[in-house]
Amino acid sequence: MIYNSTIDPYSPTEEYYECRGCGTRFTDDSAVACANCGSDDVRNISVPRE
Repeated sequence: MIYNSTIDPYSPTEEYYECRGCGTRFTDDSAVACANCGSDDVRNISVPRE
């Protein structure tokens, strides 16, 4: 089956992370821990949305 929809053109130019502990969002080259609360439970949210 072929779908004729457009592909989301989102392309991240920098890494964007979100802390799962406190919800803070921040940019960084490589996030190991949240600068706000110190939690190491951070995730990269700058991924293609397709």
